[in-house]
Amino acid sequence: MKKSELYKTLLINTFFIGIALLSLELFARILTQARVDASRPLQSIRSIPSALLNRGGDWYIHLNQSNIQRKPYPYLMFKGAPNAADHNYLGYRISDPITRNTINIALFGGSTGYQGSPAIINLLTQKLNALKTDNQYAPLNFSVVSSNHNQHLHSIIENYNEYPIDIIVFYGGYNETFQTALYDPRPGFPYNFQVRNEMSPEEMFLRKHFVLYTIIEKNFKKFPLKPFTSNWNTQIVENYIKTIDGARLISKSLTTGRCKTPFLFIYQPYQIPEKVPELFKNQVHSNIKSYAISSKDGIDVSDSLNEFPSEYVDGVHLSQSGRKIVAQKIFESNIFMEAVKSCKN
Repeated sequence: MKKSELYKTLLINTFFIGIALLSLELFARILTQARVDASRPLQSIRSIPSALLNRGGDWYIHLNQSNIQRKPYPYLMFKGAPNAADHNYLGYRISDPITRNTINIALFGGSTGYQGSPAIINLLTQKLNALKTDNQYAPLNFSVVSSNHNQHLHSIIENYNEYPIDIIVFYGGYNETFQTALYDPRPGFPYNFQVRNEMSPEEMFLRKHFVLYTIIEKNFKKFPLKPFTSNWNTQIVENYIKTIDGARLISKSLTTGRCKTPFLFIYQPYQIPEKVPELFKNQVHSNIKSYAISSKDGIDVSDSLNEFPSEYVDGVHLSQSGRKIVAQKIFESNIFMEAVKSCKN
């Protein structure tokens, strides 16, 4: 074969392979966006042209490090950007100043603790202040979108000397269990740790610009633990309990000492998709629920929206009226009220 014919053949094959890859990439973008829209019933369906521009799939939603809700930060991995949106100088939704004139309740959670107008912790302190007791209560919302309780342990240490914290509340359960299966299956790891911190520059480039690569990488990347297996379920629960134990111990040392009960943890409501193996419900959800119920400082509100499924915006995020229902359930808890009553200003 002559060189000119060889080059012509290679050029034609390259052209058709390129067309095939481009077609697959565009199809992957449309398919990915369709799945996103299907999971968000309260949002309008995006047009196909918009989907075609959605390079990198979830990059700009989940991995863009200029996102003001997930700004890179030492030790914590990420937190809110300081002085952006309604964040204070530390990057949290906290209304300064906070002094020792109030009993200060700090809530550490993910997006479900972060979101709301007002957020759940603010709803709770409003209810407490409406009782008109000798104490006034102030909310400290240290929640960070997508964060988990392992990160919250570090957040306590990073922030305890910024404010006089009287009670620490861990609010979560979803990011510590189900989110782990979606974004990095290793128990306790921050969400998307393998992408943000372990990918090479070349992999990051492909992950950012090509949905097709994202799909291939997700299906072929292997981890020692496979989500929803018995071993994974067991380690998820063990990590949750170990983290709560650590938070309980740290809270005794780093709060003001004005409250006899300086720590509470709350197991939040979320929906478990039907396609998830029943083993997850039995080994993870039920065990954490039982652990919260049996603990002197645990509050289980995971069933609080069973009769109000329409209050879910998606599998875990709530409408504002849904947050009010959850806040009311927490407020009605004897464990919560006893902890609050144990505080002396």
